Amino acid sequence: MSSKYEKTQGTKISISKLPATEANPASAEFLPLACAAKEIGYTGGQKSDIDVTTLCSTEQEMTNGLASPGEVTISGNWSPDEGQEALRAAYDNDTIHAFKVEFPSGNGYAFLAEVRQNSWSVATSGVVTASFTLRMKGKPVPLKNGTVTEPGKGE
Repeated sequence: MSSKYEKTQGTKISISKLPATEANPASAEFLPLACAAKEIGYTGGQKSDIDVTTLCSTEQEMTNGLASPGEVTISGNWSPDEGQEALRAAYDNDTIHAFKVEFPSGNGYAFLAEVRQNSWSVATSGVVTASFTLRMKGKPVPLKNGTVTEPGKGE
């Protein structure tokens, strides 16, 4: 049995040029971020605990509550390009933008997010690096060949 995987080379990430209210708006212009990005990380939101412990309990009992928003981190080289300028402007203005991550197969995710953190770093014998943390608004919507795969989601 052979392993299943998807290579990362050719992965694309982009941000809508203007603020958005839909995860994958058909009329939006998207700005590329991939040629400065080295790593993209997604973390689903952690669910809060609801204490359901009673007098009969022998240890503390919990059940899941609401999930906090998921986060995406984009890290790589700092660049004055239009995509990173849109990220920095979104951070400064607290605007929500649409984002797309497309794997080489055409699968991926679309989502709405606000830029929660914007950082950069400089060290000797290196290049200026940048990192952006995005707080998602809602869940990521699956894409297949760049198109939303769940009817009624992100449209």
